[in-house]
Amino acid sequence: MDEPPLVSRRRPTSPYEPISKGYASIKRVSSEDTIEMHSIQNFTSNSRSADRGVSPHPQLGAADIRQGYLMILSFFFLAVLVACMNHIAFSQFDGKETGSHTTQFWVTVFKNMFPAAVAVILLTGLKHSLSQVALYRIRVSSHSLRLVNIITSPPSLLNTISILFQSSMRTSLLWFGLLTAITQAIALTSLFVPGTLTVAQTPSRTESLRVPTVDFNFVNPMVSSFVSAEDDIPQTLGFAEPSQRWRQLILQAASSGKATWDPPVGCGSGCTYTFSYVAPALNCSELSKGDIWPSGTNASDSRLPFPLNSTDPNETLNEYFFYNSDFSFISPSSEDLDYSLSVVDVIYMDSFNTTFDTALLLANDFPDPEQWSPRGAHCTYQNATYESTTTFSNNTQISSTRVKDWNGLLPIGHSADGPYAGTSTTNQILAFRSIAQSFSEILSGNAFYQANISGIVTDSTQALSTPLFNLTGDLQNITENRDTFMWNVFYFSLSPNLGENLSAGLQDLLGNVTLAFVNEGMATTLADVSVTPTTTQYQYIAWRLGLIYGMVFLGSLVVVAYGLYCLRANGTMAIFDLEHIVEMTAMSTGLHDSAVQSQLGSTLVKGVFYTGSDGALRRVALDVETAQARTRERTRGRIPEN
Repeated sequence: MDEPPLVSRRRPTSPYEPISKGYASIKRVSSEDTIEMHSIQNFTSNSRSADRGVSPHPQLGAADIRQGYLMILSFFFLAVLVACMNHIAFSQFDGKETGSHTTQFWVTVFKNMFPAAVAVILLTGLKHSLSQVALYRIRVSSHSLRLVNIITSPPSLLNTISILFQSSMRTSLLWFGLLTAITQAIALTSLFVPGTLTVAQTPSRTESLRVPTVDFNFVNPMVSSFVSAEDDIPQTLGFAEPSQRWRQLILQAASSGKATWDPPVGCGSGCTYTFSYVAPALNCSELSKGDIWPSGTNASDSRLPFPLNSTDPNETLNEYFFYNSDFSFISPSSEDLDYSLSVVDVIYMDSFNTTFDTALLLANDFPDPEQWSPRGAHCTYQNATYESTTTFSNNTQISSTRVKDWNGLLPIGHSADGPYAGTSTTNQILAFRSIAQSFSEILSGNAFYQANISGIVTDSTQALSTPLFNLTGDLQNITENRDTFMWNVFYFSLSPNLGENLSAGLQDLLGNVTLAFVNEGMATTLADVSVTPTTTQYQYIAWRLGLIYGMVFLGSLVVVAYGLYCLRANGTMAIFDLEHIVEMTAMSTGLHDSAVQSQLGSTLVKGVFYTGSDGALRRVALDVETAQARTRERTRGRIPEN
């Protein structure tokens, strides 16, 4: 890029001419494409200042450029240093509890200080960079005085918009507008950086806490059972039946299917733990249709009479059983009387219903076995080790239990009657027997459909109060021979939650019954508990801070790099304060003449260079661009038509 010829200095011919500080000399472009050497009336020199002993304005040159480099780069790297300190400071807070409200307030103030400092430092440096770019744009092409005023002013959103709308889509000024927008966007740092240090729930941690458990060795036999003292030596405690309290407790647990208790001390807002205990369990196997109906649906060996065989040949088919259960406690052999072969069988008719068509068929015809699907389970009580997992969260409890180890048949005590008194297993044996019998009593009994009254009878069993089965009723509109009437319909089935697996349902239900004894406060044990504290802590997201600052410094680096390029091209450091602006414009008679006109803002001006007497020191001043010079610039393609 060709620079305008330099204008030599001459002493003023009149003592009344204004005195400059040796900063601004002005040139006017003539129509002959040469630099017109302005007459003495248009310029003043600094020789008079020197003659009067007044020190001229410090001359700028290579040292001035170095100062500009140092200023711009120092602000940029200082901002980078503060950003690194920001990362280190936030890292110190990561994982620490938030503490009191006062502490949180000061931490909030503290975490806003760093991005604010980065923004202020960067903005200061970028403003200097934009000043160099502004001087470069003024020097290489002419612009209206109004636009020059905007681009040399401190960057703002309004100035950025004005530059874009007044630039006549000139690419160079669009680029300047983009740099100004980047500078303004730096202020957003203060909005996004504090969000990288947030307050979050304190994560779960594992603690050793004392939790309630089940240990039937600590249960007084008088609490679990009714016993009789046998007349033998050593004395035997004969089991009579479960205690009333345990019957009620087991019925309640079996009916709800859930075991609940209070969370342990230290649980916080939530906790999860696992513990083991020994209790009775059911080991079940499925019964086939052949097991249930060996000789037919209503034979004497039928385990689910369908219908019940009547001894009166004149009695119509009446009772159709859709549920039946029985149990027994016997010794498996005469050689081992200390253990019981305690069994319970549960049998039901799958998807039984009494719709009008089905009821009519059952009342008049013997049922076809192929059309019905009896199902069941044969279960043996065994001594087992359970593993239970419990979670407390949001004022709710979720507990589950599973059999961890099978420990053989259920102990029944000496001579299949009861345990010896005072042994280490006396309490446990009686408690196990009480649980097994109470649970079997709930399942035992039957339910059937009575065809002659189109009703069901379920009062001999409590199994339908458990979550194992569903029994619902409805009214069906029937139209027959132009008559319409209502028909009672009953639907019976295994609970859908069991997935047609009665054995698993029985095992889980007994497991939940034994787990309900946690509420009895028998014993406690130490468990590794995963605790969610009620406190909150600071959470620092380092990658997010890096992303924000990375974008900020990348955009800033573009402004800084172009600013340094313009500084080098200008050969002098641009400073647009009042003193320098006055010195740049004071010597132009063209500007003075335009100042009295109404269209001063539309006056085209351009920056020009001049040197000192040694030819090495460079200065930039503003002068009015003439129409001839503008035509010449347009011919060169340096300015647009409009």
